[in-house]
Amino acid sequence: MLLLNMKAPRRYRALLYWLLVAFWLSPGMVGAQLLDMPPLIDAAERGNIADVQKAILDGASPNIRGGYRSTALIVAAGHGAVDIVELLLKNGARVDLVEDKGNSALIYAAVNDHVDVMALLLAAGAAIDRSNKQGETALMRAAGEGSDNAVASLLAAGADPSLTDFTGRSAFDRAVENRRSRVMAIFRKAGISR
Repeated sequence: MLLLNMKAPRRYRALLYWLLVAFWLSPGMVGAQLLDMPPLIDAAERGNIADVQKAILDGASPNIRGGYRSTALIVAAGHGAVDIVELLLKNGARVDLVEDKGNSALIYAAVNDHVDVMALLLAAGAAIDRSNKQGETALMRAAGEGSDNAVASLLAAGADPSLTDFTGRSAFDRAVENRRSRVMAIFRKAGISR
């Protein structure tokens, strides 16, 4: 193709770059189709509940996978989009599906300190101590990131602080190594230490 040929005149390359940027930045179906992203996941990524509803009404599976094998629920949970998480769960989204690194929607919500989303996921049956491919649970990831509200919520919901990842580090260890003083204080208040 002439536009992809690097020996093509500069004006053609400039046009190609302009088109790619325009489509990349364009919301909705055009950008999703160009990137081969399912419209449901694109809508969840943009936080557009109307487009999420439309995709579901058009027959999209709430468990369809996009880039990195993420689902719309994982994407919405990571962004803290409570309304979209509720809609997806109501329409049959499986709460414990994981992306390619083994992270669940609960882990993404915990890392980003979205306790309201975490509560919805736990109420829908999310496994609180499910680990990813590195053996990390939501509590470990939240502790390492300094997501203090998530740590407190997970402990209150019964997360096991004694679990360790594949390197032998617990959630408390992660808080210490990342100097997360507020998280360490939450653990100490709960009687948890090394």
